Amino acid sequence: SIRDLVPQNGTPLYTVADASFRTILDSYDPTRINAVILLTDGVNDDGDQSDDQRQRDQLVSALRSATSGENSKPVRMFTVAYGTDADTSALKTIAEASTAATYAATDAATIAKVFTQVVSNF
Repeated sequence: SIRDLVPQNGTPLYTVADASFRTILDSYDPTRINAVILLTDGVNDDGDQSDDQRQRDQLVSALRSATSGENSKPVRMFTVAYGTDADTSALKTIAEASTAATYAATDAATIAKVFTQVVSNF
């Protein structure tokens, strides 16, 4: 099934990552694992390249802010680069901003192994 996944209508990486982060943050529970596993081709393709850097900076800032301070609500965002065209630099930046890690699943045959690695963080 994973092999058959293809992006539709572009891939708004930063918008989806931010929405996922905020969904977890809004229901934050300190007694639970608060994390997102973001499986993506890693390219922000939302039809408007002019705001990509701003979107990325805002996302990274929000992730960092959530992980610091005495009232922090850390939401770890584990990124999984799926496919050979992934922007691994962007995914690494997102993961590191949330004190998580990034993983590569360049072909469908490795996805089970990658998910095992991600889940081992919990």
